[in-house]
Amino acid sequence: MDQRATALLRQHRWNPGDILGAGMEGTVIELSRDEVAKVWHGRNPTDLHALLSFGSALEQSPIPFRCSRVIAIVEDGDLAVTIEQRVPGRSLRPDALPNAPLVTGDEIRLMGDALAGLSQATAVDLNALPILPAEKPFSHTSSFGVSLADLAERRFERRPELLRKEIGDIDALVTELLCRLRDLPESDSKCLIHGDLIPANVLIEDGEVGGVVDFGFLTTVGDPQFDAAIAASSFDMYGPNARQSEQALSAAFSARFGHDAEVYSLYRAAYAVITNAYFAIDGQDGHFLWCAEMLKREDVREAIVSPPDS
Repeated sequence: MDQRATALLRQHRWNPGDILGAGMEGTVIELSRDEVAKVWHGRNPTDLHALLSFGSALEQSPIPFRCSRVIAIVEDGDLAVTIEQRVPGRSLRPDALPNAPLVTGDEIRLMGDALAGLSQATAVDLNALPILPAEKPFSHTSSFGVSLADLAERRFERRPELLRKEIGDIDALVTELLCRLRDLPESDSKCLIHGDLIPANVLIEDGEVGGVVDFGFLTTVGDPQFDAAIAASSFDMYGPNARQSEQALSAAFSARFGHDAEVYSLYRAAYAVITNAYFAIDGQDGHFLWCAEMLKREDVREAIVSPPDS
């Protein structure tokens, strides 16, 4: 654990305990029965202050389970540590489970319950967070599809060379994707989108969803079909049963919530364009290759190039 972070927490009278988890964005450390600390990696401390207002809005929302939320921020120069409400429970599945088995019926139900619970939160204040580091929150006045298209356009223009090397027609494909996203009708059921609803972020107690954690990556208010599409695809990204699990989850979500499979494909393509170079810039990491393969998939390409009324 970072010694600066340890010293900073102790300076503020916290006694840091075990590391509970670590990812690309930060390391989570046990503080007490009710609180944890997250030591952020590479985030501007000023960007994190929006988490406080987001946490206040989240606390007042009617979500039927507990959600992690920031209750304080401590800083030391470029080091930022958030103090967050601890959410009890075990992850539905560990992150990056090797040789992950096919999704089970119970897991499908629980992921659907997590999406259903988040959909109860509709307050505009929940889109207070930067959609990604160095990006602004999505606009209140633009449709979700337009905001998503604008983000995809900026992210692609910032670093197009990786996808251009891997996919010969990527420029034409992205141009068509942006048009399709901007033409999407605004959802009548805009709600909180987690943005990174992987099974490790869904906590289970007594066989039910007890909480959801780790908001902040693509978290906003928008079309719930986006969260469902990405949750189905990211449930298992690299295992031998990944595609079959995605198909089973997608079918269940579509049936339960009345979602459109073609819109799922458009949102998956947008996610791939937006995040392909987020974790690494050399094109050799698994996430980039996953994004590139997503943009090569026949069902995704058909959704992008087919006429809107077809």
